Amino acid sequence: MKKLLAVMAPLAIVLSACTATGTSTTSTGAQTATQQLGMAAIKIAINAKCTTELNTLPAWQTATKVMTSTQKQNIQSEICGCVSEKAPQSVTAVDLATAALDPNARATIVSNVVSKTINACVQEAVS
Repeated sequence: MKKLLAVMAPLAIVLSACTATGTSTTSTGAQTATQQLGMAAIKIAINAKCTTELNTLPAWQTATKVMTSTQKQNIQSEICGCVSEKAPQSVTAVDLATAALDPNARATIVSNVVSKTINACVQEAVS
């Protein structure tokens, strides 16, 4: 939870910077900005959720028993980076806008995206 808070604090600063610099006043510009902020929020949350989910997978626990902590961290970063990169393929524009505004919806969207992609990314990383 503390890690999530540490990651979300910079996001809050970024969000406040957008209001201070004057974002686009057109509905399309505002929608695009909201979607971009939603994707940023989702990617941050996905990375945190991925780490948690990865550590609970029995296959991951077995595979990492013989790894050094550096190897484990490198592969974990690779897997969670993969999950974050595949997120745009699993998330709609409406989901992005909702994620930017609603933390509860963001948590649900993140859980769904991580569930859909983590096993494929683990297979890619260990292949």
